[in-house]
Amino acid sequence: MQVKEAQEDYLGENRPAPKRRPWTGEELSRLPEGWRYEIDEGELVIMPPAGVGHGKVGTRVIILIGQFVLSHGLGEVLSCDTGFRLRRDPETLRAPDVAFISKERCALIADPEKFSDVPPDLAVEVLSPSNAGMDMGRKIEQYLAAGVRSVWVLEPRARTLTVYRPGEPPLTLNDPDATVEDPCLPGFRCRLAEFWG
Repeated sequence: MQVKEAQEDYLGENRPAPKRRPWTGEELSRLPEGWRYEIDEGELVIMPPAGVGHGKVGTRVIILIGQFVLSHGLGEVLSCDTGFRLRRDPETLRAPDVAFISKERCALIADPEKFSDVPPDLAVEVLSPSNAGMDMGRKIEQYLAAGVRSVWVLEPRARTLTVYRPGEPPLTLNDPDATVEDPCLPGFRCRLAEFWG
């Protein structure tokens, strides 16, 4: 079943989509698997599966950060399968490619089986052709407004990392030997080139 058909089945053929009430996180579980879904202020966002390059970079980020976080007992590193409710009414639910949640914020999560109402400390987005049409600036603003301390946007084609933090101008790293570090991950350091392989 195609996503459009599934949406029509879910919405009802006689009910036009523009008049639909805003989407909620609870409704996402009823949609077909194989796609990634987010909610942007009540509107459903459908993302096709990413390509190998996108997955490779995301996995490298998870490995590099994850090993550090686990060995230092700092919290949890999560994949793109994890949804974070950034706002309610209308609902905004995002699933960053990689997320780090500190031990302190992990303790605030009421039910780990549901979407988190606690924002991650760090959200990482990997740009790819499949998400090129998205308004990444809007997504970054939503993360920061919800309390995310740092947002990394990795651009594999340009081999850049741009870091966004509240109240600071964006910082772009493009030198392969540039040191990647972040206050969210005290003591973590790696070379930018390590993300590309």
